[in-house]
Amino acid sequence: MLRSPEMWPVQATAFLVGISLLGAQGPLVTYLGTDPAIGYGLGLDTTQRSNVVGAYLLSLIVGAVLFAVASRRTSPRVPLIGSAVLVGIGYALLLPLHDEPWQVLLGLGVAGIGAGALIAAMPAAAAAAAPRGRTGMASAMTNTTKIMGGTMSSAFFGVVLAGGAATAIGTAAPFTGYVTVWVVCSASGLLAAVLLAFVPSAAFSDAAEAKVAATAARGELV
Repeated sequence: MLRSPEMWPVQATAFLVGISLLGAQGPLVTYLGTDPAIGYGLGLDTTQRSNVVGAYLLSLIVGAVLFAVASRRTSPRVPLIGSAVLVGIGYALLLPLHDEPWQVLLGLGVAGIGAGALIAAMPAAAAAAAPRGRTGMASAMTNTTKIMGGTMSSAFFGVVLAGGAATAIGTAAPFTGYVTVWVVCSASGLLAAVLLAFVPSAAFSDAAEAKVAATAARGELV
């Protein structure tokens, strides 16, 4: 099942999305609360940090809704690739734009729209690409691989932030650690877009599903 050209890019994308969706949240909240007097960070209090995270979550919902609209107008493969690109662009924006709350919100908003679309689409895309009788397994695997990506990246990001403690100021994590997080999250989104480009153009479409159903029906008649 995983060797099929429709399936492995979907599962790999779920893994890569988990990196930014789950793994980057800890470093994000830490950066938001870091005192800007040391040269970076926003110095937000608990309520303000919660508002930023809430805005990011809202962008996930917007992304899921926009994907549903876009997938009706074109093949689902196209908005999937576009959503992955948005994740990459959103975190890339944080590299030059991270000194003001609105700048961070801009980057997170762009990334959130892309991630929200991918989260909403992955289980359905995996189910559509799965062999007959394996839809439940395929859709459930997207959640498993997403959590694996988030868990592994959380550990990696923790090591990156703690590993530069010697260059940090006070108890703050080093700025290079946050840059590493943003670069990895951006690269994971762009890599997901590249992998999804390998999915056959007709995958996940109604025409493809109809073709599979017709083939199965012919086989049953024979």
